[in-house]
Amino acid sequence: MLPEERRQQIVQLINGHGSVYVPEMSKMFKVTEETIRRDLEKLEYENLLKRTYGGAVAIQPDDELSFNIRKQQSTAEKNRIAAKGASLVRPGDTVFLDASTTCMSLARSLINSRDITVITNSARVVFDLAKNQNITVISTGGLLRSHSLSFVGPVTLSTINKYYADRAYVSCKGISLDFGATDSNEWEIEVKRAMIQRARQCVILADHTKFDHVGLATFAAMDDISTIITNTELDEATQKQYTERGSEVLLA
Repeated sequence: MLPEERRQQIVQLINGHGSVYVPEMSKMFKVTEETIRRDLEKLEYENLLKRTYGGAVAIQPDDELSFNIRKQQSTAEKNRIAAKGASLVRPGDTVFLDASTTCMSLARSLINSRDITVITNSARVVFDLAKNQNITVISTGGLLRSHSLSFVGPVTLSTINKYYADRAYVSCKGISLDFGATDSNEWEIEVKRAMIQRARQCVILADHTKFDHVGLATFAAMDDISTIITNTELDEATQKQYTERGSEVLLA
């Protein structure tokens, strides 16, 4: 294996798991610990990780809060938005759910549904929906990001690309008329893009604070977004702007 290939795999592992350790990497790649330390030094110089004693940890964007923190924010708004999204799901439907905390709330709104299929990269959604044997749950698998309890990476994308869905429900860090729906983590962005490409409709779940904000990169252009579900605090002028761009805006 070439050094560059090894370093790319180290970055994939650290972004998937949150941390790596020199002895484990040495055994995995069959190179000396000193070689791994040099790899980590180079990757840190490229701002791809942060070295620690005995290994390295992933660099998290400042605005990417942990799952446990995010799930406690704007709980009432998320629950209303999630319930509105769940009301669109009918028996026989297949839906993608991303690993956002809003989609976790949506999954709980679907807990009593029958004859639907849910495909998700969220470990928490899989756990919650396992309680209902009338729902077919497909986990994408892949590298587990402990930071977000989400599966990401090549295995995740490969699984998503095997299926088609009626709707992809995805949340975002920001949504704007110029840049569409954006997010802050490249691994999560890849998953959201893949889900949208394999679904007939894209449904964005976003409370009113997300509008006119822009994250790291776009995962859905405005032309890709069929429906936006938000809370009633969104002003009428903004609603009209998004409706005129072709997206249905539903208030929860």
